Amino acid sequence: MKAVLTLICTLLLPDFPSASAIEYQDGRLYLIGDDATSILVLDTAYQPVKQISIAASAEKRIPKAVKADYEASALIPWYGYTYLMASGSLATEKRRQLLLVPLPAADSHEILPYPAAFIAQLQQSAIKELNIEGATLIGDHLLLSNRGNNTWPENHFILTKPGFWEKDFPLSVVPVTLVTPTPVFAGISELCYVAGKDLLLCTFSSEATANAYDDGAIGDSYIGWISNISRKLSQNTLAVDGLLNLTATDPAFKGEKIEGICVESIQDNQLTLHLVSDNDAGSSRLFKVNLIFKAE
Repeated sequence: MKAVLTLICTLLLPDFPSASAIEYQDGRLYLIGDDATSILVLDTAYQPVKQISIAASAEKRIPKAVKADYEASALIPWYGYTYLMASGSLATEKRRQLLLVPLPAADSHEILPYPAAFIAQLQQSAIKELNIEGATLIGDHLLLSNRGNNTWPENHFILTKPGFWEKDFPLSVVPVTLVTPTPVFAGISELCYVAGKDLLLCTFSSEATANAYDDGAIGDSYIGWISNISRKLSQNTLAVDGLLNLTATDPAFKGEKIEGICVESIQDNQLTLHLVSDNDAGSSRLFKVNLIFKAE
């Protein structure tokens, strides 16, 4: 299976910093930034609807040393409601927390610490340095992804369940491999499950950094996919079936570190997606694309 991507439109968001995740629900896009003080809500034409305040700061960008670093998001059914869950990267003590926002009202939010036992299990696993950058719901499982770097060039999936912050669910850690290697290491940056296709979409980006804390020069970004993912969750390793280089597909992606992905609609083998990027300079960019899968 191969993928063909067509860029529909793109928009720079000069006043929204460091976009790191995006979710779609009922005609609304929820945009999260790793050092932003609010969640930006847009319609599908990228017109602003509202902002949800999640942190108090006198600055546009929360300082790096104290930010929660929300890098991953997922829509989670919980106690009869749908919650927007955002996860800190876990790279420092300040970043070991979860944000839960009930939708659609989004008139309140809760910030919870990551359970110490959960962190301890991850530290005892094959993961060398914690850096959670992706999340998605697959059935009753919650799949997280840990991004590697140039010192530890390996990505991992973490399989657990929604509510792990309240109950001690077992977790498993699985290395992620690429069928087609990239010229330089590409770290996984977000996950999106397409339930109607049993398809896992993953975004990757290359960045010249040797750890989970520092930023580096931005390279290429990619979309990868794993077919029949729900049947593969028990495997000891997971391979990405295919990989599409976004930078090579359209020049609009050059210099943009893709950090988030969500699905708006599905029509036959065509997915309408929204991508979001962080350029490390304090602004963000949105991309609306069509992705068509074809038999090779």
